[in-house]
Amino acid sequence: MNNETVVFAYHDMGCLGIEALLAAGYEISAIFTHTDNPGEKAFYGSVARLAAERGIPVYAPDDVNHPLWVERIAQLSPDVIFSFYYRHLICDEILQLAPAGAFNLHGSLLPKYRGRAPLNWVLVNGETETGVTLHRMVKRADAGAIVAQLRIAIAPDDIAITLHHKLCHAARQLLEQTLPAIKHGNILEIAQRENEATCFGRRTPDDSFLEWHKPASVLHNMVRAVADPWPGAFSYVGNQKFTVWSSRVHPHASKAQPGSVISVAPLLIACGDGALEIVTGQAGDGITMQGSQLAQTLGLVQGSRLNSQPACTARRRTRVLILGVNGFIGNHLTERLLREDHYEVYGLDIGSDAISRFLNHPHFHFVEGDISIHSEWIEYHVKKCDVVLPLVAIATPIEYTRNPLRVFELDFEENLRIIRYCVKYRKRIIFPSTSEVYGMCSDKYFDEDHSNLIVGPVNKPRWIYSVSKQLLDRVIWAYGEKEGLQFTLFRPFNWMGPRLDNLNAARIGSSRAITQLILNLVEGSPIKLIDGGNKNAALLIFAMVSRRYTALSKMREIAATVKLSTLAILRTKRALRNWARCCWRASKNIRCAIISHRLRAFALSKVAATTAKDIRT
Repeated sequence: MNNETVVFAYHDMGCLGIEALLAAGYEISAIFTHTDNPGEKAFYGSVARLAAERGIPVYAPDDVNHPLWVERIAQLSPDVIFSFYYRHLICDEILQLAPAGAFNLHGSLLPKYRGRAPLNWVLVNGETETGVTLHRMVKRADAGAIVAQLRIAIAPDDIAITLHHKLCHAARQLLEQTLPAIKHGNILEIAQRENEATCFGRRTPDDSFLEWHKPASVLHNMVRAVADPWPGAFSYVGNQKFTVWSSRVHPHASKAQPGSVISVAPLLIACGDGALEIVTGQAGDGITMQGSQLAQTLGLVQGSRLNSQPACTARRRTRVLILGVNGFIGNHLTERLLREDHYEVYGLDIGSDAISRFLNHPHFHFVEGDISIHSEWIEYHVKKCDVVLPLVAIATPIEYTRNPLRVFELDFEENLRIIRYCVKYRKRIIFPSTSEVYGMCSDKYFDEDHSNLIVGPVNKPRWIYSVSKQLLDRVIWAYGEKEGLQFTLFRPFNWMGPRLDNLNAARIGSSRAITQLILNLVEGSPIKLIDGGNKNAALLIFAMVSRRYTALSKMREIAATVKLSTLAILRTKRALRNWARCCWRASKNIRCAIISHRLRAFALSKVAATTAKDIRT
């Protein structure tokens, strides 16, 4: 085969993977990486910097699986694709672009430890062996056939950073041996044994609290797994948090209660089995110090008690799972829930631009991913949470005719799976239906209980969104009647407000109508109206300013009491040509040149606010 490749890479493994490809004679057409997370301690090499130094085009899109990026990658015509610790799952459309296939480097001995953070998980679980695996990429994460594998021993004194360096060294050896064989099509693939597969999820800093009722060896492994530069294992003295950076196991039995201080020099804590010596640690945001000094700083004496959680624990928060949390409804609902301080919000989406303001919030937990791929993560969190809002859907009319099968797969099939999880684990679901289920009902006043839902013929793909949502409504209702599913259906009309769409979405035809009209005004392009703009459209004004949450509050309140509600504020509807005129009149009041993204954002918010005022009057 030829040797043109496109690379997806991040972290130290990404850098060494790129270097290995270049050394093996591959031509890298483009590199896709991530922007650094400001909340993450960056101790690793920069793929972006390496690419720039090597003169290779580098990109860091929020969603590499967007059709625009798929098309750009297709234009590069890669012979083979490589992924080295890229943090997002790559869609099947991209994987199919390379005739020789796509290959991923994973930091475990597959099929063991599929998923996230295998380096940390093997230490948490006290494993004595791990390794690196190069495998063929398929739609399911880490499930493709194994091409090469290299084992390494985990020493008793290994911590996360030393094991990381071992894995990097092993990966370099494995790639040096394997990349030439892939280049010449001379590889032997071994299918993974599914019955031996294990899968682990993403770890967060909150996962590393020390539960003193567990054996000392288990707690010591936790300390090893998240030692600096990772966030560290932690515990509390009263409400004072402290971090344990290094520890030592004392196997002798103790009659003291788990969490009790046996001695302060050395600082020795009783566990469920044995005792743990805190060798070094840190109080709060202070400096690292030896255990005996830490005991003095924390005011510990023999017999003091430590606890895994703060002494004054607030009442349990309602756990809310929002799939599609980065969308318009999801990000505004998250803002309201976090403000009320009674909720723990877990969110999943393919991007995070609209929710970036929440990423450091202690009660917001976000994973970047795709509902069609992260099925295990979703099922686990449906089981864990109290309320589920599956907001993910393709809801732009142009896609109904352009990609009707994709609309059906995502809007119906993937959401049906989530509904069944809610039935299985007896969780409440708040499901976004749509006003489009009404179809072309001829009744003057629509009645939810008696009016007919009339749609077009089967050869008109325009209706696939409407009937997919309608069928899910009926399925949910049936589960409620027959199996006791607790649910609320809500049917929004159109939306307008901050973080709804962006102008780039309008450029590719994936935005709502109002955003499309604003793009035409910003760029001075003609406004194109189908059927002369005679189609009517109602508009729901949602979260226009920070204190205007009428619709959101209503949605939250009705969820506790009713099964079906239609959300609308306006008493009238207008033809699209009238919406266009509203936007055009508003735009005449903007006296600035639209010459930058900042000004475009200003223009968008100004037009939106002025249009809303026009609508209300």
